Amino acid sequence: MNRATATAGVLAVMLIAGASAADALDTPECRRDLAVANGLINAIAAREKRFVPGDLTTNCRLLQQNLVDMVKAREPMDRCLTGHEHGESVAQMDDSIGDIRALLAEKCQK
Repeated sequence: MNRATATAGVLAVMLIAGASAADALDTPECRRDLAVANGLINAIAAREKRFVPGDLTTNCRLLQQNLVDMVKAREPMDRCLTGHEHGESVAQMDDSIGDIRALLAEKCQK
């Protein structure tokens, strides 16, 4: 599970820094939606401390929640960010979503 927590951690730090400084559409909806997206990314980063080596039940539940939050955060970032930050942030999110899905399929199948 180290790959998942590392991926989420790097992504969270990059997105929090990038989204706050990024060019974004200046609409009330985008300001609100990007604030919610940043909250979801912060929740992913905070969740990292709860991963337990060897505890698949806990780690799979946390990974599943990270996936849900990442997918929810991606949509407003895709819609509201512009320029270089848009491409980089959305690509990083897509990569992390793919990594989490792969880990869930590999480690968390029921």
